[in-house]
Amino acid sequence: MTASDLLLVIALSAAIAAVVGAAAWLVLRSIARAPIVVHLVTVVVAAVAAVVAGVLIAAQAMYLSEYDARVTIAIALTSGTVAVITAMILGSRISRSARELRSVAEDLGRDVPVTDRPLPVREFRDVLDQLAASDARLRAARDAITRQEQARSELVTRIAHDLRVPLAGIRAQAEALQDGLAADPDRYLARITAQVDRVDALVSDLFAVSQIDAGTLAPRRQRVSLADLASDAAADLRSLADAAGIRLEVTASDAAVVDADPGQLARAVANVLANAIQHVPAGGHVDVSVRTDGERVRVTVDDDGPGFGDGETASAFEAGWRGSTARSPHRLDVTGGAGLGLAITRGIARAHGGDATAENRPEGGARVLFELPAPPADAARS
Repeated sequence: MTASDLLLVIALSAAIAAVVGAAAWLVLRSIARAPIVVHLVTVVVAAVAAVVAGVLIAAQAMYLSEYDARVTIAIALTSGTVAVITAMILGSRISRSARELRSVAEDLGRDVPVTDRPLPVREFRDVLDQLAASDARLRAARDAITRQEQARSELVTRIAHDLRVPLAGIRAQAEALQDGLAADPDRYLARITAQVDRVDALVSDLFAVSQIDAGTLAPRRQRVSLADLASDAAADLRSLADAAGIRLEVTASDAAVVDADPGQLARAVANVLANAIQHVPAGGHVDVSVRTDGERVRVTVDDDGPGFGDGETASAFEAGWRGSTARSPHRLDVTGGAGLGLAITRGIARAHGGDATAENRPEGGARVLFELPAPPADAARS
């Protein structure tokens, strides 16, 4: 065979292989929804067809005898048939793995454990790992949504009760004043004012929670001292603590300056202090410490009350949470009992780029940590 004949054979073989490949591509497009084993067999058939066609061209070009040509073609066809059968057998394993992945995907989030059976293809094993991770995330999200829905339902019930009680009192006392049956009108008016203040505080908390949930709580930042805010919040609640026999102390290692909304920040700190006071027994203490720790400014509130129940620190900042019998019912009613104080505190902290966390102290009692980012060093000096 001359060089030109060899080049001609190569060119014809390449052209036929290209035609077969294009035909296989069109077939694969038309059977896009077919099982994966069909796709695998189609690819193998295309490869075998291209090889057989090349062998036929080579046999003709080399002018083989009729017997040699038949033997060559028989070998090519036999090898191709065996290759297709092998592809079907091996493809069936891959097809079973694909069906198993589909089954796992259908069971995501249905409390059906994700199988750890080894799969023959690394990519399939990677997909199975991802499905297992997605299943865990879906279950966690579903559990969180269930807890939130339950907490919201309980919150609505409590708020309805908390609103109904003072409104009923206001109505009764107003009717007594209207009918001239109030022996001491000034005392009745003072009670009505106090109950209106209670309703107003509850409505204010609900509005704050709605802003936090909607992500519309926009702080009006200015340079403020967190130590001063903590001291002022403690001063506002000290008379209540003293009357209940609770020692309330504030220590600050520095001014703990932050860029924050002073009104929102004062509310957040007051909520944490009020939550601690209403759970501490008579003779107990609530200690507040304020310090700057690197790039964070922290307010730590420690109390020697009963602490949080098992697993409750993760949900202590959910709206409507009231805790187990370990921390409720309250001996004092400082926050109105709706369970919104700590939720508002965390929402305010996160709106400022910080966070609020809770834990039980090793020596007993609860600890709530409220932290915010410290301003840059150059800004703090200005």
